[in-house]
Parts: sequence; C-alpha cells; structure tokens
Amino acid sequence: MRMALVGITGAEPSLASWRVLLDRAGAPYEVLALEHPAGPRRLLAGMRSARFQALIVANAELPEVALSSAERDELAALEAAFGIRRLVSYAYPQAALGLRAPVWAGRLDGLEARLTRGGRRVFPYLRSLELDCDTWGYLASPVSAARFELLLAAPDGSALLGVHRDGDGRETMVQTFAASPTQRHALLLRFGQLAWLSRGAHLGFERNYLPLHVDDVLLGNHSWDLTTHSSCADPRAAIRMTAEDGVYAARWARARGLRLDLVCNGHGSERHRTEAGVPEDGLLDALLRYRQRFGWINHTYAHRNLDAAPRSVIEDEIKRNIAWARRFGIELEPDALVTGEHSGLANLGTTPERAENPELRSALREVGVRYIACDASRPYRTAGAPAASEIAPGLPFAIGPALAIPRHPTALPFDAATKEQAIDRWRSSERDDASAPWEELVRAEAARIFIAMLSNDPRPHYFHQSNLVTATHGASPEGGLLYELIDAVLDRYERFVLDMPIVQPTLGAIGGLIQDRAAWGAARAAGSVVAYREQSAVRIENRSSSAVPVPLTGVQGGTRYGAARSGWVLAEPGKTVVALARSPAAARAA
Repeated sequence: MRMALVGITGAEPSLASWRVLLDRAGAPYEVLALEHPAGPRRLLAGMRSARFQALIVANAELPEVALSSAERDELAALEAAFGIRRLVSYAYPQAALGLRAPVWAGRLDGLEARLTRGGRRVFPYLRSLELDCDTWGYLASPVSAARFELLLAAPDGSALLGVHRDGDGRETMVQTFAASPTQRHALLLRFGQLAWLSRGAHLGFERNYLPLHVDDVLLGNHSWDLTTHSSCADPRAAIRMTAEDGVYAARWARARGLRLDLVCNGHGSERHRTEAGVPEDGLLDALLRYRQRFGWINHTYAHRNLDAAPRSVIEDEIKRNIAWARRFGIELEPDALVTGEHSGLANLGTTPERAENPELRSALREVGVRYIACDASRPYRTAGAPAASEIAPGLPFAIGPALAIPRHPTALPFDAATKEQAIDRWRSSERDDASAPWEELVRAEAARIFIAMLSNDPRPHYFHQSNLVTATHGASPEGGLLYELIDAVLDRYERFVLDMPIVQPTLGAIGGLIQDRAAWGAARAAGSVVAYREQSAVRIENRSSSAVPVPLTGVQGGTRYGAARSGWVLAEPGKTVVALARSPAAARAA
C-alpha cells in the first residue's frame, strides 16, 4: 500500500505537489526517476510484485520517452493484471489519453468547473470547484464518451478532469491543469483522487481542521490610539468584553456550529470587580451561562511574564488559575497551558534573542502540564541546546514533559476592536499590504486560514478577546472583528464543501495527533511497518518491538468523513488485520 510517483527527474512540479499532499496525509510513496539507470528497473520490479497501489505520473509522454517498447508493454500488462490505476497529474491533451488536441492553452484562473454525474460520484463531498489563481492548463474535448468519462468540465464543456479507459481494462485519471499544495483546487480534489487511485482504501488520515483560540479572556487588552498611532496601555482605555459580548460569542458559535476555546485568566475577573466596584463580573456570569458552548484553557492566573520567573511563581500562576476555575465550575482542559505572550519559552525572533526560562520545565512537570502552546511564526531553541539547533517556525518540540504545540497568529491586532483601529495599526506598521482596504485584507486573511483548514493542519489559530468586542468605546457601534473574518472563511467552506464537517480538536487532542503522526512517520522512515491490501482486508505487519499508530482510510471502524471511514489503528508487533469498509454500491446491492 504505497503510491509510486513517476517522473523523468522525480522533481517535476506536479510530483513535488503530490509529495507534499501525501506527506500531509501520512500516505507512503516512492519516487521513481526514470532518467536514472535504475529507475525503469525499480518501477517494473515493483509492479511485478504488486508493490505499488497506484501510479501518479508527471506527464503522459513520460513512458514513451523513458521506457523501451518492451518495458511499456510490460508496464501496461501489469497495470491491467493487478488493476493498478494511474493519474497523469498534468496532462497535455492527446488521443492516447482519450482527448482531442487542445483548443486553449494558458491561464485558467477563476474558471468554474462543473461536476458531472461521474464527478459527483468520485467527489461526493464537493459542492462546487473553482480553479485558483496562477493556474495554467489546457482545454480539450474527449474523443469518445464511451472511453472517456468526464468528471470536471469547463463552462464550454471541455474536459478538465476525467477517466480514460483503455480496451484492456486499464484506467487513467487525466488532469489537464496544474495544481500546487497551496492552491485551493488541489486541496479540495485530493480526497477524491486518492480514494479513486486506491479503490477506496489507503494509508493516511485527513480532516479539515479549524481550532479557534481566544486569548486574554476576562482581561482587558491595550487599545490602539487613532490619534497617536500607538498602543495605549492606560487601564482606562483598555478593551474588555462586556456581558453582551459574551452572550453574542455564545450565540454566534452555536449558529455557526463552531467552538471557541477561551484562553482565560481568572485575575482579570477579580480585578474588574475591584476596579469597577461591583459585586459580580457580568462578563464572567454571561460566559458561565453558556459555559458548555466554549472550550476553556488555562492562560495562567494573572498573565505574568514568565521569562525570568522562578519556578515557584510559574507553578503558582498555573495552580491559582486552576483553583479559580474550579471555584466557578469551569472545566479547564486537563494538562494544557498557554502562557502569557508565550513567555517562558525561547524566542529567537526578538532582538536580543529571548532564551528559554530554565525553571519552566520543572514547573510544568510539577503541575502536570503535557501540552503548552507556542507561536507558529517564531523560531525556537530549547534550553541547553547548541546554538545551531534552531527549531523552525511552526514545528512542535518537546520541553521537559510537555509538547509545545504551534498556534497560528492571525492578522487581527490584539489591541484592536474596530476596523479603524486595525487599519490604522496596519498602516503604522511595515506590512506590505497596509494600504489595502479592509475588505481586501479580510479576503487575504480568510484565504490563508481556508488553505490551512484544507491542508490537514490541526494547529490552532489564535485571536484575542478584544477581537470579540462588538460595542466599542468609539462613536460607531462596530467591532466583532473575529466574526467577520471567520464568517468569510466559512462562506468559502460552504461554497465549495458539501459534506465534510469542520473538526475542532482540543489542544491535548492536537498534541496526541502530532505524536501519532511522528510515530507513524518514524515507522515509515525505518520501514518497520508495512501494509498490504488484500481481498477484503488490510494486513499490517509491524516488525518493530512496540505498538505503532497507523492511519487508515476506507476500512471498517473509525469515523465517516467525506465518502469514507478513516481513523487510527494501534498495530501491535506482529500482524494486524483490519476489515475493509463496504463500498456504497455494495451496500445498496446487499
């Protein structure tokens, strides 16, 4: 159960794209460069032993150029005999693929693709499809509808994607446009393409993720001053959610079918009661009324900077917030922590660089923290590591007993509650797009988050409570910046996706998924776990001495997502057999 990525060099852009997509899914593959003397031999040897589940070929001319006539004949015979399907990942239309010569060659940006009846069978989770910007391709018509099943059609009826069937039973999916792993259409199509190539069952596990963290809940954030064009730290100007904002957040989340994870500081509520001279905190009361609609994460009690804090202070900040939450009936996520401004962790993006607080590890161990958040935009270096061992932005890493989980920062400023504040702050910064209008900035940020959603990326996106404020200190009653941005993301999702729910794992669940992926990746690299597709089951052979989590799609068990069931199987040393899921067609026949 592995894919063969076949090219002349093996580095063709279409194959590079599929390498990224398969790596994200956790699907094994082998790259075969036919220009290398051993390339054709490896391809045919693997085909003879049914080593490959499917072929992903860079272009249609490749076998003609790189293989001899006898090798081409043997390859075709083996594909037919074993029922191995082929995808030509960027094809020039030609008769050998069941297409006439192209009537158009060039950019296809924004082209609306129509799903045919066959297309809806292969891509049942799609509502519609539009080719992303910077997409090049060809438009051509099929030679014969009997041999070429159209799956995606251009507005003029030209073939964009289809299946060509040879007389000997071979099947080739033909794609006439380019696709990269940063393009929306590539990400939307890969579920169906992998299912078609693998005949419904393959190694790998994918979901569309959108965890949303809201930091500093119950605190007040600095407020961007439109006059001085700077962030104002005066407590009298602080931006803090009101009770009405708390109710709105709960109702919006319910209406959108999402969960907001509130990263909270208990001291913010206590301080508000003291400073306002009120017996109760209206915001806290409102959030408590709807507490089951939110997730709750420990953000330390007073949001203290922990960069140089002694161990006792770090432990006290964590424990006091736990005790405060328990007093109000709030169930903080077990084992999870977000420190104020990710302090305590190293930050190599500052000047001067900020070192990790050596007291942090022992404090995390003492209070039982297993998952701690870090910023996905920053490089890190753990305490005691050599200067050259920099951890690239976005990668998880271990810090004592805890796993540091990167969170994506968003473009919404922490000290902005209105569009005017956000725009003025952007224009006062060195952002390249600072002169763009608000609507364009929202579109760009929504597109970025949408691509992350479709990339099998479970890392959270984090905001600040100021971005939930809907009635601000200014003259105009506007705000709710988070809602406008995420609404734009969801509008995109609802436009293209028909039947795949958005998944929002907790911070701990994300950590568990990252650990499972790492264990599976290590097993793949070592070759210690292999899987075989049999008639009605998948046979997993674990040749190591410990259990390994294995991701599987198209088998019984797991959960249904899109058109298939998928999940993780813990494969003990030895042999594990997992039954294949019955296809919808087989279920209807039964």
